[in-house]
Amino acid sequence: MSDVPASRMLDLGPGRPTIEVLEAGAGDPLLFLHGAGGVPTWEGALPLLGRNYRIYAPLLPGFGRSTGLELLDDQWDLFFHVFDVIDALELEQPYVVGESLGGWLAAEIAALRPREIGRLALAAPIGLWRDEAPVVDLFGHMTHELVPYLFHDQSCPAAQQMLALTGLISEKDDRTEEQVELLISLVRGFRTAAKFHFPIPEHGLEKRLHRITAPTLIIWGEGDRFIAPSYGTIFRDRIPHARLETIPRAGHLIGLEQPEPYAHLLLRFGMSV
Repeated sequence: MSDVPASRMLDLGPGRPTIEVLEAGAGDPLLFLHGAGGVPTWEGALPLLGRNYRIYAPLLPGFGRSTGLELLDDQWDLFFHVFDVIDALELEQPYVVGESLGGWLAAEIAALRPREIGRLALAAPIGLWRDEAPVVDLFGHMTHELVPYLFHDQSCPAAQQMLALTGLISEKDDRTEEQVELLISLVRGFRTAAKFHFPIPEHGLEKRLHRITAPTLIIWGEGDRFIAPSYGTIFRDRIPHARLETIPRAGHLIGLEQPEPYAHLLLRFGMSV
């Protein structure tokens, strides 16, 4: 089975976004909601999850080939956009895995329509705020400045790939067409994230978490310097019967830095009764 996902465009109808959906794997459906970096390449934990699940990874407007960001005015439009995607994909009570920005979306939709989510996994989700542990300002740092916050080990391959992006930002006309497209996609994706999470990533989620009824797993990297692991305890305490797991030697981007233990937790949780 190939680790390369199929890509297709999903037209949600007049006056609504048209989005790119990446699909791979075989098995029960798993809806993957990505973070602010999108899904630039199919790597990390995703190929591992695809061995047991049919993964559907819709890209938010502004990411990949997805369009229609101007049609979403606020967070509520965004939440209902995700429900439109689930309906268009004909997914019934899917296993939803959300990372960071996607974790916030996953938690919100699970709170808004509890019966429509079969199982929920939140990997270092944004969405809460404590003054004593402020979330790092994603939009106030250059790419290379974010790496120490996103990775426990800055020498790991994923961190080095991110650092290499810094070298593409220069006045020299020596970048390949593929590199230029990558930079453009990153800028477009950050614009989407900023629209819904600038200046602070808190929009009332905490008071809605008690409405979640799906079995919930919360995963945090012990070395997360982007969002303090203490937020994992808040999510666990606010979501009924939620379980919190931490992964050693992992920063914020758990699925890229520690894909195997991360995927193992998600797979084990997916099979639990």
